[in-house]
Amino acid sequence: MTDNSSLAGRGRRLVATLIDMLIVPLASFLVLWVTGAFENAEAYARDQIVIRGFLLGIAGYLLVNGWLLHARGQTLGKAVMGIMIVSNGTSVQAPLWKLVVIRAVFFPTLYVVFFFPLTLIAIVDQAFIFGKQRRCLHDLLCGTSVVDR
Repeated sequence: MTDNSSLAGRGRRLVATLIDMLIVPLASFLVLWVTGAFENAEAYARDQIVIRGFLLGIAGYLLVNGWLLHARGQTLGKAVMGIMIVSNGTSVQAPLWKLVVIRAVFFPTLYVVFFFPLTLIAIVDQAFIFGKQRRCLHDLLCGTSVVDR
């Protein structure tokens, strides 16, 4: 899949991200509720809340998307939109470790709006989709592309 015609459209990627941005926080809240991660006052200290929020974001991301990423190279939003993550320049599903280790770390930064530097990472990451290659920063880092399924 070296030609740009098979790359997923920017609009479909945006809608997929928006779907994930709605569903993953619900799963993160479920993890928060079940684990009681914020039940004591110390959990709300500035450094603690950023770390806990980030880890809850990863847990929610994996709870919602872990199986889909493993089985089909998709997040829930990508499955709904009919797109998938592949190794760049191929039609082969990207290795799970790349999808979890690199991509899953970027996703929670979308939610850390109260900690401005991390919000900038999310904005810059997503802005890369408007380049010629239609690849977010996390796609470039892990050697993946998002294509039509």
